[in-house]
Amino acid sequence: MKKLLGSTRSPACLFFGLALLLAPATGCSLLATGIWIINPNDIPASYEGLKKRRVAVVCEPNTALAIQYYGVDREIAQAVNRKLREHVDEIECVSQNEIIDWIDENQLISLSEFGKAMNADAVVAIDMSDFKLYQGRNMFQGTAVVDVKVYHVKEDYVEHTLDTIDSLYPPENGIPFDLAHQKNGEKRFQHKFVNVVADQISRNFYPHDSRETLKLDRFYKE
Repeated sequence: MKKLLGSTRSPACLFFGLALLLAPATGCSLLATGIWIINPNDIPASYEGLKKRRVAVVCEPNTALAIQYYGVDREIAQAVNRKLREHVDEIECVSQNEIIDWIDENQLISLSEFGKAMNADAVVAIDMSDFKLYQGRNMFQGTAVVDVKVYHVKEDYVEHTLDTIDSLYPPENGIPFDLAHQKNGEKRFQHKFVNVVADQISRNFYPHDSRETLKLDRFYKE
């Protein structure tokens, strides 16, 4: 028995054939939607140079932030490290435990020295100049300002610099908290905001979905 005509064609081919037939009546919206369905990562990476490399991620807060929000630099570095491992092809990320052990015993003065100690090809250096969790006296609303650069260890130069990331979460309004449970609420909110900032940093290094990005920035749910 003969095979039905077109039975071996892929769903993508069939969709585009239908879209072309309907395009005069519906414009480009259907075709654009189809492209997004097949490849939802519609925003390209702003920098793809971390592929197939051993990368060390480190976050450097200013002195006041390091005291007020002790450990938040390590939380951000760890979250960025994890997201890069999940999304960047063939990347090898230096263990955060290895990085922390080195920083506990050494001063992070030279990215060249640090990168060589980590046996890394590149260092993703996160400079955090601002980080807050509160808006007023009774509202959680995170703000952070970070600058990120990629340092080439062997050649000893900055190979790429991201645009400054100015983060505000949630973007419209703060979240009221219960004074009786402020500490627990602060811990949960800090964890969420750290992941928002880490997302905004790491997605510069891999293609991502603009619609998912909008949802994450407005209501982060891991």
